Amino acid sequence: MESKSNSRVCMNLTSSTGTWLNGCLQPQHYFVSLEVTDPTGKAVVRVNLTFEQAARMLLYNGDVECTLERYRDENGKYVCEEIKKPETVHDRMKERLKDIRDSLKKRIEDARRDVYDMVNGNIKGKTALKELLSNIETIKSHLTANEDYVLEKAEEELAEMQENATGQIGLFLQSHGVNAPSDVLKHFLPTGQPQLAITDKAVPVLEEYDMKDRPGKLINELTAMETATAIRGIFRKLETQQSKSADKKDHAHTHLYSSNSQDHHGKVSVQYISYQGTQMLSIEEARDYLKFLVNVKDISEFKTHWHYKGQ
Repeated sequence: MESKSNSRVCMNLTSSTGTWLNGCLQPQHYFVSLEVTDPTGKAVVRVNLTFEQAARMLLYNGDVECTLERYRDENGKYVCEEIKKPETVHDRMKERLKDIRDSLKKRIEDARRDVYDMVNGNIKGKTALKELLSNIETIKSHLTANEDYVLEKAEEELAEMQENATGQIGLFLQSHGVNAPSDVLKHFLPTGQPQLAITDKAVPVLEEYDMKDRPGKLINELTAMETATAIRGIFRKLETQQSKSADKKDHAHTHLYSSNSQDHHGKVSVQYISYQGTQMLSIEEARDYLKFLVNVKDISEFKTHWHYKGQ
């Protein structure tokens, strides 16, 4: 009677034009593949690892990231793991700093509105001015306190990338019979310690901040400055819609390029950066145009003041 075959695992060096693997910031052109077959010779799973991941798997205990190129599910069908392009260092830094940034943005916006109200005479008195200065000092303090944290995280990201690159290049060279000492690799890819003169781990300053409740105003009660600010805010939202709909056919005749609005000696100047010049509106015309803009829900509904004219 013929003996039953055993399950097998095969390790190969794989080359490609660029394959995304888990745990990598760049597509890999050379990596290690492990394929497991069952006793009948059918492939069960194929796993891809970078050189550095393969070395850690062979030399150390513990989990190692890998990429399932394909594997059989409970029904015996092949399934491929979906590998998403990793976030950039920039994106990961922004995500880490989101809580810090959001809190400071609220404080800055409150400070801006306080100055705005003071200029328009809506807020008066030394108490309000002292509160504004205190808020500005807090913003300044938080920015200074978080500086070390931002720099430390950036250096940690770079150090991780350098270590990973050094390990992968070294193992790749060794697999091709080239003996490259680690100190030689580090000469080309330095992996030194962070340069910040910090004795303790940098900790971000996180603080919940609720913006002040401010009474709303009717459009007919807005000053020229407030009207200009409201128009400018709507322009910004429409420009965001515009950039997202750049591939639409009707985009050409609704293209704002860039728009702006500002108070000018009690009147409102509205400018569209599309070679149409600047229009100076009276406060009544500006408020009327603002009422139209408030009801614009889509970029295709937008009209410049020249085309609107109080319709």
